Amino acid sequence: MEISFTKLRVYRECPWKYQLQFVAGWRVPLTPSGSLGLSLHRALECFHRRDNPAEDDLWACYESRWLNAGYADEPARESGRAKGRRILERYLEDERQRRTVIEAVEREFVYPLGRHEVRGMIDRIDRHPDGRLEVIDYKTYGSGDETVPRDDLQLRFYGLGCREALAMEPDLLTMYFVAEGRKVTVPYDPAGEGELRAMIREAADQIEAGKFPPDASFCPRCDFRKRCAFSQARD
Repeated sequence: MEISFTKLRVYRECPWKYQLQFVAGWRVPLTPSGSLGLSLHRALECFHRRDNPAEDDLWACYESRWLNAGYADEPARESGRAKGRRILERYLEDERQRRTVIEAVEREFVYPLGRHEVRGMIDRIDRHPDGRLEVIDYKTYGSGDETVPRDDLQLRFYGLGCREALAMEPDLLTMYFVAEGRKVTVPYDPAGEGELRAMIREAADQIEAGKFPPDASFCPRCDFRKRCAFSQARD
């Protein structure tokens, strides 16, 4: 089977949620923050794919990649659009000070792992003046203090994909909280690759075997808690 970080994350959160989302086809409702995040990711991809982009290019990309879905009404939509512009203004300030060279944008990786296939998409890969390679994942919500411990697995997943599929040796793994202009960076440690491969392979094996036991500990945070038959947090 093909496994991505999203599939790995959802299965580790609750195998039954995985079954509902990826087997039964239940959809996760698009929220204003999720919609805005997609708009920003698309705008930044568009911006950095242009040759020597200027500030006007970013605004053109933002407008052309803006996603209307996910908002309750037009005032909420316009509020989200304005928030996105403020975030991108903050981003432009950081860009003016950047000293790295962008080597890749939205770079896909695919590699075999036993009988499975691992697939992912890296938001950005930068080369530092001293030659170090930095794998960057954009975050459009939350603060670094809250999010990095939970998402460290995602950074390692991308770092491994960079090595396995792209013939690149990552030195740094970064979560870039674009709303704050804040980056949280950790060194890439290849010593943990064996453990990570085993984790990915085990999850893929369990999914392939159709093992989806519910995990009630995740219910309070689950998008399907109000309609799942096993939910312990319907209120």
